[in-house]
Amino acid sequence: MSATIFVTGGTGQTGANVCEQLIERGDHVRALVRNPDEAQALADLGVELVKGDISDAGDVLSAAAGAEAAIHCAALLGGASQDLDDFRAVNITGTTNVLDAGKKLGMRRVVALSTATFIDLTTDKQFEEAPVLADPPDDPYTVTKLAAFLETQQRAASGEDVLTCHPGAIFGPGVVVERALHRTSFNRVLLAGMRGRIARYLAFPVTWVAGADVARGSIAALDRGIAGERYLLIGRPEDTISTAAGINRACEIAGVEHRVEDLDYRSDPDRLTAEFGPTLMAIAEAAAKDVRSPRSPDNPTSRRLGYDPMSFDDGLRAYISWLRNIGRLT
Repeated sequence: MSATIFVTGGTGQTGANVCEQLIERGDHVRALVRNPDEAQALADLGVELVKGDISDAGDVLSAAAGAEAAIHCAALLGGASQDLDDFRAVNITGTTNVLDAGKKLGMRRVVALSTATFIDLTTDKQFEEAPVLADPPDDPYTVTKLAAFLETQQRAASGEDVLTCHPGAIFGPGVVVERALHRTSFNRVLLAGMRGRIARYLAFPVTWVAGADVARGSIAALDRGIAGERYLLIGRPEDTISTAAGINRACEIAGVEHRVEDLDYRSDPDRLTAEFGPTLMAIAEAAAKDVRSPRSPDNPTSRRLGYDPMSFDDGLRAYISWLRNIGRLT
């Protein structure tokens, strides 16, 4: 039986894939968008567009009215320039607004997309049960996403049916082209690398994951997840490699000769922070201090959601084909 699902961040890489997959299975999708004129690709899929701002509680409540459940994908991502107030407005206030709407409207469930940057992966526990870092990175993205995550956990503890999904480095085809290739996206990094515009990149393990898989995992969490739990949506264990290695693999598949070198964040911290931004520098520093055990394919997310991501190579083939179809890569 079809349902009305409220989606935020629908023009983004993950949100657009969520909208597309929900439509394909027969659900009615209502998406909150700041500018409907820039979301025509969603409307063409059959998504109902509602104009509004995620940081405005009234806009969110009005747009969500009549929805059975919500998948909250809207987020402000890390970049070279960061304003803490802007991050708070989207990542904290926006999440609170969606959770409040879900409670007021009696939704059966709210799935909130989060991140893994504040989880301690050096313990012997699986990600789904691992603690939050005692001293998490203090960049605006991590600070605000952690606050939103803790709010979601508190809501679940008080009896609300909310849970979180934690994607890795998302790449792959998107519905709204300009948003899928946003300057802060991993899509943009891979494309720039294949165009020969990146010679080196900060070295840290990247948990690559196809956007289509993140969407499938998020919808599975909506259908089969458990309130208060968290689910890690990343690619296969063997596909956790550095950004440079990811670009080089993309170049190989695309038939491009250019290659990129790994860069140690300690080589010139001040200049590299200005070049790559505090979020990536914080991730590189934290990764250098961590001793992580490889993630087993037999993990709680796979068992509970039936989550089975495609290989990095298969994701790259789909991404490169999409880029060529839209004229962004020769």
